[in-house]
Amino acid sequence: MRSQAVAAVGAACTTAGAFLYSAMPTDGHVGRFGPLDAVRSLPHAEVWGLLLCFAGLSLLTGAWLRLGLGVRRGDVDIAALRRAGWVCLVPLLVAPPLFSGDGWSYAADALLAGHGSSPYVATPSALHGPIVQSVCVCWMHTTAPYGPLPLMWGGAFARITSSPWVLMLSYRLLAVAGFAMLLWAAPRLAALSRVRPVTATWLVTSPFVLVVGVGGTHLDLVMIGIVAVALALTPSRGWLVGAVLIGIAAAVKAPAAVAALGVVLLTLRSGSLTARVVHALRVAAVVVAVVATIGLVGGLGFGWIGALHSTLVLHTPLSLTFEAGRLTGSGVADTVGVGLLLVGLVVLLRRAPTGRPRAALLAVALAMLLTTVLSPVTNYWYYLWCVPLLAVAHLPARGRGALVAFVAAMGLIAPLDPALHIPGNGVIVIVVVLAALAIGAAAAEPADRDDSRRRLLAVPTIRAGGGDGVSDVA
Repeated sequence: MRSQAVAAVGAACTTAGAFLYSAMPTDGHVGRFGPLDAVRSLPHAEVWGLLLCFAGLSLLTGAWLRLGLGVRRGDVDIAALRRAGWVCLVPLLVAPPLFSGDGWSYAADALLAGHGSSPYVATPSALHGPIVQSVCVCWMHTTAPYGPLPLMWGGAFARITSSPWVLMLSYRLLAVAGFAMLLWAAPRLAALSRVRPVTATWLVTSPFVLVVGVGGTHLDLVMIGIVAVALALTPSRGWLVGAVLIGIAAAVKAPAAVAALGVVLLTLRSGSLTARVVHALRVAAVVVAVVATIGLVGGLGFGWIGALHSTLVLHTPLSLTFEAGRLTGSGVADTVGVGLLLVGLVVLLRRAPTGRPRAALLAVALAMLLTTVLSPVTNYWYYLWCVPLLAVAHLPARGRGALVAFVAAMGLIAPLDPALHIPGNGVIVIVVVLAALAIGAAAAEPADRDDSRRRLLAVPTIRAGGGDGVSDVA
């Protein structure tokens, strides 16, 4: 398919550009590869690398939108979208971490964990050599804010090798696993929401998910992948399985715990306030127990909870609470944001219909969106927490169009890291956003609604037996 070929070329260009401008350690592998070293030393190599990245992302986004038109016409199915996603993924597998140096920070934390130092106590500054050459200065003296599971994963690799490239690539394997889980779960969750599964799959194979999630080597993708699997299995396997999987996701990154709301709403027998609170506490207890068990088994304990504040060293314009505090001069904006988030979660728990998959999945998507926008720190890859869930939620036509516009824009402006101080950054963002809004307006047309002649969806509803069984209704 032509779109798949164009997308693959776009991913390859993005990868090639990253090798020209991304920070990389010189550990005797790629970092000291003669020809690459020579090209990187050329005048304006960083600028050419960024231009190549933008060209690649433009090709990738154009191909993705073309596939979207095929989805609307019924010419592209889920299998074709999955093939396109995996084809685009291949060039990204060998790239340095795209648009963020978090992958190198993961590698440094892995080396600490693999050699008996807790990343919740020690910082990358305790290390020497290539492993810390590309770690962002802002993270050199901060402890790890991640759950114990990824540190155990990286620590296992660090006992075999100290190569920052191998350790970084081990975390990219987790991102790939998260993408695979989304491909499995998205059609199933879409069917529960009475959304076209092929449309949901198209959204989770977007350049934003692929390039930012996998190429950026972010733990957020494996976290939301596990969450999606948990929500997909809960209606048939029961609340306990869902709660355990949410606990595993929370042991990757803490925000996953918010998705326990979906498990509660999917399996609740009664809509009374008392029943909601009791069931929520039961699910929460399992989530906490799973996280605690993983921490104890891995020998890392609960230090990561105290280390969560380390993310506050870096604020971005995407953080609504930070911007509100900056504009008003208030020092309590972050606290207010967390308070608003808690209120929002309580309202969703109290008011969302129970035992109705479509309503439950919309509620958990909104909960994760609130968690993203009201977080004291919001990096653009944090939107991986909510975009896949919004993709499978039953949204109005305008909401679906806004989601398409947002995903397209975030994929295109990903290279505009403020730390790079790119001239004309703001103008580029405005142009991209305006173009994305036009795309979203077109996507908001009602053509995306379910076609009764094509829809062969079995939409599960929860039986009165407590949510462990499902019955199919057309």
